[in-house]
Amino acid sequence: MKKILILFLFISAVGFSQEKVIELDYFVDYVVPGKRQKNTDTITIGFNKDGKYLWTNYNKLALNLAKSLVKDSSKDYTKAESNIIYDTEEGTLLMTFEFDNNLIFFNLNIDSFLPKTNNNDKDESLDLITEDIGETTEVLGREVDMHNIFPSDKPNDVLTIATDKEFNVNNTAIFKKLFEIAFMKKGIKNDNLPEFPEGLIMKIIIEENTLIEAINVDNTKKTLTINHSFKITE
Repeated sequence: MKKILILFLFISAVGFSQEKVIELDYFVDYVVPGKRQKNTDTITIGFNKDGKYLWTNYNKLALNLAKSLVKDSSKDYTKAESNIIYDTEEGTLLMTFEFDNNLIFFNLNIDSFLPKTNNNDKDESLDLITEDIGETTEVLGREVDMHNIFPSDKPNDVLTIATDKEFNVNNTAIFKKLFEIAFMKKGIKNDNLPEFPEGLIMKIIIEENTLIEAINVDNTKKTLTINHSFKITE
């Protein structure tokens, strides 16, 4: 963990000097079932309607970082806090970690690790298919539409997502960047992507197993302001 953290800090050494203001429209608490149904976890993810930003303050990440970085068993590691913001348009990951008197911040450009896609390369198409299966599932007392996403050459490798269109979210912007990372290609055109269902993601299923499911939705808009910089003057 230390080596990874040091690497991130060096990569982001160019810094993040300007103030960044981000507005998030929805905050969703998801339950994440473990391999054994008795073991579950929860994670909160913030969305904005444009699909440009994803935010989380996942407690386990902060806890693990605190235990890894601060070797003092007398400290209450549960007081550690982290905030992570992923910019799907810029391909950057912003993170702050705070514990005791320690503050760590990094701005990582994930796109730097992705090879640029050749627009003339036929392999740039992801050949993904989205399919409205004409079924609904109940989440938080509401019936929400279900869609399957799968590669055209592997129709059994199905990802099923349930979205609530009452909460407007541009999922194409979100999934575009995620698939660029998964397929290690930067600059994939929207023409080469299927039309992803709109709406707030309420449930994701893989191989008939629930990956995440919403247990609470807060649609109170919130503003995040980020400004970490060093200034040297004479």
